[in-house]
Amino acid sequence: MKRMIRMNACLILIAFVALVSACRGTGGEDALDRENPSATQPFVTLRMIMPGDESARMREFVDNELNARLKRDLNIKLELTYFPWADYQSKLELALSTGESYDLFWYGTPFVSDYKAKNYILPLDGLLRTYGQDLTANIPANNFALDQIDGRQWAIPSQAFTSAGKFTSVMVRQDLLESAGMQRIRSIADMEAFYKKMHDADPSYYGYLENDRGQDVLWRELSDQPLTFLDENQMFAVNENSGQLVNYLASDLYKDVAHVRERWVRIGLIDKRLVGNLAANIDQEDAGKLLFRVGAVSRAMENLQTVQAADPDAKLREYYLSPDKPKYIVAPSNEAYMIPAKALHPERAMQFMNWILQSKEHYNFIIYGVEGKDYRIENGKIKMLINDQLMYEWMWRNKNYFMATTNVDDSVVQDMLHNDDNAKISRIFGFHFNQDPVKTEYAKVLAVYNEKFVPINMGIVSYDKGFGDAMDALKKAGYEKVWNELKLQYDAFRADQASRSNQEESK
Repeated sequence: MKRMIRMNACLILIAFVALVSACRGTGGEDALDRENPSATQPFVTLRMIMPGDESARMREFVDNELNARLKRDLNIKLELTYFPWADYQSKLELALSTGESYDLFWYGTPFVSDYKAKNYILPLDGLLRTYGQDLTANIPANNFALDQIDGRQWAIPSQAFTSAGKFTSVMVRQDLLESAGMQRIRSIADMEAFYKKMHDADPSYYGYLENDRGQDVLWRELSDQPLTFLDENQMFAVNENSGQLVNYLASDLYKDVAHVRERWVRIGLIDKRLVGNLAANIDQEDAGKLLFRVGAVSRAMENLQTVQAADPDAKLREYYLSPDKPKYIVAPSNEAYMIPAKALHPERAMQFMNWILQSKEHYNFIIYGVEGKDYRIENGKIKMLINDQLMYEWMWRNKNYFMATTNVDDSVVQDMLHNDDNAKISRIFGFHFNQDPVKTEYAKVLAVYNEKFVPINMGIVSYDKGFGDAMDALKKAGYEKVWNELKLQYDAFRADQASRSNQEESK
């Protein structure tokens, strides 16, 4: 009898093992993990890098309500490390290059190809298939395609919202604009008139924040051709009409932009004392003293909580110069979450990201906090009950779950929702420049660019006096070789796009 009992027990055990094995996914992970990861996986600490400064409520929220929920749902503890905005790139890349054991980090889409080339990040295809069902259900396939290189997925494009013309608009203090007797910004002359009126009334107001970027904000007025920057460093562009590459630094348009910036320095719209000091610039915005900065489709909503902490009556709005000209979708999401190559818990990092988009309740919870304590819902909008920032809403903004906050004017919400109306897909959508064939030259070119051209971009060095020497130095550093390699890759990209289009038409 005892022998028969032992045999039956063995048969039951074998059957159970067979059943569990049948449930295993193609990646070798238990399918039960996807239903309730906390029931089958060990408790781990997930280390994540975030930009900016952690608010007091965010620290309290993570330590208590959020981690209690994540332990229950995913059997993890979230540990956040914040790097200040002014030092974010340098500190992030130091952590990645030295192999520190972080599991997840955010950065902009343009950095994905660079970090892939430097072996800083993991491919995510298998992880996404196994653990990312809610990510793929709520983020369009085109968004994912943006972060695919060599046929593999390298980042999660966490934002799924309108994006045409991103970083080519100007965000203004709408309340101050109206107090100056103006209603909207449509031209460079409008920007200068707004600054003069406000500065004459109160010299403590500061004009323009991002003096190191925003050249393409001015392109909308200064160029008779629609151009889009091809690289984060603003050296190359593409003509959206012809599809041809543009050697921007050698163009008359660059000279025109530089002359506008020089004029802005002369009249004080760009303050030389703050040029190159990102932290000081951000302090001006936080203090409610900034008149305008580069927009980002929804920055008027994103930055409102911060500016209203300094001035409760503040209003923000974004405008495009020459608004009748078309806008282009370069990237449907500029937000990219990546998993470091040295991550200890890549599976759990993917599970955490998937959890955020698993439901509207999860989404609201991690972005806005505890309902009734940190926020409440009023007439279909989020009414914040705290001033502290939790998870950045813009990082995860999703059209399926989006709700505006009550302090945002309906006009701003409509601007955002209809931003992509009649927009066009950019010629460079999906293009990634592989710097490896010219990495030595590119590094030298970038060093010269930062030393010689950035001061011209900012308006503190005269184009007429500084350009010739700067271009000579750029050529000596290998600029022509970089340009030729870029053109080679871009031409191959265009040929591939044309081939795919022809195949689709022939089906």
